[in-house]
Amino acid sequence: MNIKISLIILSFFSMTVVKAQEKVKDTLFFKLDNYLYQFKFDSKQYIVKDNYDIKDGAIYFETFKIINTAKPKEILCFRKYAKTANLYMINNPKKLNDVKVTKLFDNYIIILVNKKNKQTTYTEVGPVFAIE
Repeated sequence: MNIKISLIILSFFSMTVVKAQEKVKDTLFFKLDNYLYQFKFDSKQYIVKDNYDIKDGAIYFETFKIINTAKPKEILCFRKYAKTANLYMINNPKKLNDVKVTKLFDNYIIILVNKKNKQTTYTEVGPVFAIE
């Protein structure tokens, strides 16, 4: 009986340690514009203008879920953010580095903000790499 109680108590402590080690991600909000836009043939995909050539490999964003959130303090332009965060390839400054963009999602939750007809939609997205 004492062994069972000890195991239960030990399991509660181990769950607390695991929870304490989880990293809370910050959230980045990006506006949809002419550079980052919704794919016209699939409304769940979002294309980055300089990076959609699937012959060489391309990264795009896919919808995880539509969320409800309070109005964010800051909505960023993805193009400007990519330049300041050095997300472009060194040898081709017009093409995004797929690895760097994917790592961005390791550290942040990415939300796309779509303002249409006085209605704002917040979409959580994740990266997808495609090659032909």
